[in-house]
Amino acid sequence: MDTQGSSIAQRSLNRLYFDHQDMDYYFSWIAGREIYEGSDRDECFRAAENIKDGDPASWQSAWIALARSVEAQAQQLLNTGEREQARKAYLRACTYYRAPLFIMSAKDPRFLDLCQKMRACFQTAAGLFDPPVETIAVPFQGKTLAGYFWKVDDSGEKRPTLIVIGGVETFAEDCYFITGQTGPQRGYNVLTVDLPGQGVNPEQGLHFGAKMEIPVGAVIDYCAGRHEIDAERLAIYGFSWGGHIACKAARYLPQLRAMIANPAMPDVFRATLAQQSGHDRRDPVTRTAFDQIVWRFGLKISFNLRDIAARFAKAYDYLVHGKINPAGIPIPALCMAGEGEAGITLQIARDMYAKLPHPQKKLVIFTAEEGGAAHCQVDNLALPNRVMFDWLDEVFTAS
Repeated sequence: MDTQGSSIAQRSLNRLYFDHQDMDYYFSWIAGREIYEGSDRDECFRAAENIKDGDPASWQSAWIALARSVEAQAQQLLNTGEREQARKAYLRACTYYRAPLFIMSAKDPRFLDLCQKMRACFQTAAGLFDPPVETIAVPFQGKTLAGYFWKVDDSGEKRPTLIVIGGVETFAEDCYFITGQTGPQRGYNVLTVDLPGQGVNPEQGLHFGAKMEIPVGAVIDYCAGRHEIDAERLAIYGFSWGGHIACKAARYLPQLRAMIANPAMPDVFRATLAQQSGHDRRDPVTRTAFDQIVWRFGLKISFNLRDIAARFAKAYDYLVHGKINPAGIPIPALCMAGEGEAGITLQIARDMYAKLPHPQKKLVIFTAEEGGAAHCQVDNLALPNRVMFDWLDEVFTAS
């Protein structure tokens, strides 16, 4: 099977190890976490040697074996009092338990167990930071959205704060590795949660919908109760599908003072449907990843009339509520993308930038020469962080 044409969407032009585009992108994301202590390249490439290109089963087994090994190392280090090394090992174990979930159906009996192991490793590591990364729960519709808050220090001083929103396939733990400790090091608190559809929230009946600004509003309400957060310097950063959520939030939530979208996605139909031709749904990696995405939207792919009606209802919801006019975003905005993404993605970013009304707007297309051409710059995570925190400094200094 030609694996090069089977990817869910174009996310990179470069090959790191695998010929299968989706598998190689996920591998790039895993290896790229090394910069924030979330992986070790030698460990990653040794795991890759045990993976058959395009085969979900071998992908899953290789990462699970590595995760168990590194978790055991982490526990031993913690038992001997080597807290810093234990923290680093637990962060890597978190990533390696996360890795099989990229290409695993939520119906797999191992799925929730691996999610729990991933979260447990991260939370153990979180407690070993100084100050600790705090586990939080945001109330939402009688339930809670799990997440994390990592602050600058314990002084209690009000700080500018960045809310980080992930994509369709992401967990709150992933959002940590997107920014690492860059925020606190630059004087910013950072907060992230699993919104409906993300993490394991579908298990509590919370799925993706077109009005994702509503749960973001709950996150902002939570921020209002934190004395460390300066309400006048509150920004949102959305990556991947989170770029769309950030656009919606910036349009409808006046508490936000700045928005960053990577990539900018004001209209999800234009952004996603344009990339779906020519992809082989029979490909096992694509099919497995797609099955999980369907679960996250609360849908089922079947010929059952009820399931068909639910899919049409979801599509109609996004058709009506899944887009905004960038001209209606009243706050400073930074639009980012990698040149290795699909042409339609880059065009949308440019179109949105042109329509944004606020004078403090910026468009950045990262290049292969910079080492950040991939989707969300998983090939160089430090690059967008430097750009966006430099930009936030300018915005909040001028305000």
